[in-house]
Amino acid sequence: MVEKLQIRSVSFDTSFLLKDDLFIDTVIDVLARDHIACFITSTVVSELEQLKIWGRITESTYKKAIKRWTHAHATVIDFKNRLLSDALSQACIRSMEDHGAPGNHVINDCNILVSTLKNGVDFFLSEDFHFTSSITKEVINEVKSAACAEYHLMCDSKLYSIDTRTFIESYSKGTIDLDIVRSRIQRGLKK
Repeated sequence: MVEKLQIRSVSFDTSFLLKDDLFIDTVIDVLARDHIACFITSTVVSELEQLKIWGRITESTYKKAIKRWTHAHATVIDFKNRLLSDALSQACIRSMEDHGAPGNHVINDCNILVSTLKNGVDFFLSEDFHFTSSITKEVINEVKSAACAEYHLMCDSKLYSIDTRTFIESYSKGTIDLDIVRSRIQRGLKK
């Protein structure tokens, strides 16, 4: 039996918004057409601005990323409780380190994951192997466990972090085929 999940909401990673790939625009069009709630964390917004300011992306690439998120009607989200957010981000960083990722390389990643989890998002679209690996799924489960006592919404959260191709292969009429998603989760962590 195929296990399907009705999509309530999607959040975007910086890598998803920046990648030069027509399939990303196809996904954005589908999300807008099907009126699926879309979000972008304040950390992603900040990363985009910093990349532009430091000259790591061009002005046109920056504008393309903004156009993508506005076309999908994405709302900017954040985790307002800084004390708890910092504690959960630290739990995320420790978990990432336990799985072999250097803590100083995942600070923004953890802020993005924590904000996305806190806001009850179903799917996180990323083109970064780091987010689409099986390790990230374990980290998400550990952060959910740590947060469950304070934020009951996070107890039952079913956040899946997937790439564009997995989304396209598994999406149909507002639902995602979880069997395809689970089979496409990449093993291990990027070297």
